[in-house]
Amino acid sequence: NMCSLTPRSALEGASCFLAANLYAKSIFGEDALVNVSVEKKDDADGKLSGYVRIRSKTQGIALSLGDRITAVQRGQRIQG
Repeated sequence: NMCSLTPRSALEGASCFLAANLYAKSIFGEDALVNVSVEKKDDADGKLSGYVRIRSKTQGIALSLGDRITAVQRGQRIQG
């Protein structure tokens, strides 16, 4: 349930690099900002590398989002 703060026009075009900002608000009113930076490698595998930075005023939402992102990266099912 995250919204992109990066304009759609900035995401268009052919590039091997993507940087975007995402925003979410929990049901408890906590705000979170997620910065995503991804680069497609030039190797034959076409793997992605990059980072995800989560920022929030409270630790709870940052830990929860981090756990969810890690689960998705590992291919695990997400509860809830």
